[in-house]
Amino acid sequence: MKQIGSKAWRVQVSDDGASVALGIRADTGKEYEVLLSTVDSTPIVTDLLNEMVRTHRGKPSRTFSAEAGPNHFKSVPVPPLSTRIDQSGERPVLVLDFGGTVLKVVIDPAQLQALSAPRT
Repeated sequence: MKQIGSKAWRVQVSDDGASVALGIRADTGKEYEVLLSTVDSTPIVTDLLNEMVRTHRGKPSRTFSAEAGPNHFKSVPVPPLSTRIDQSGERPVLVLDFGGTVLKVVIDPAQLQALSAPRT
């Protein structure tokens, strides 16, 4: 397990590279293991992210200290292999392909405009 703050995690990849095991130890000391298939992990990743969104909806965004979470010096953005916008549904969807794992994010055009508005 690799310790970052009060959280610990580990990643194991199978010899053939077809599956990834993500182990997470929570603050309570419980350890959870998530198996991801590099062939088609989209439903698993989507389910996890949907649960995170459902759980944290209505709560204030979490803030991290200067050396933790996304601010940690080893936390770097992962560039997708390809990016596209799917406009076939009701709302546009940003599709990020990481090579076996495809992340789909619903885009709210109003929020996107607010983010891109010039700040004074």
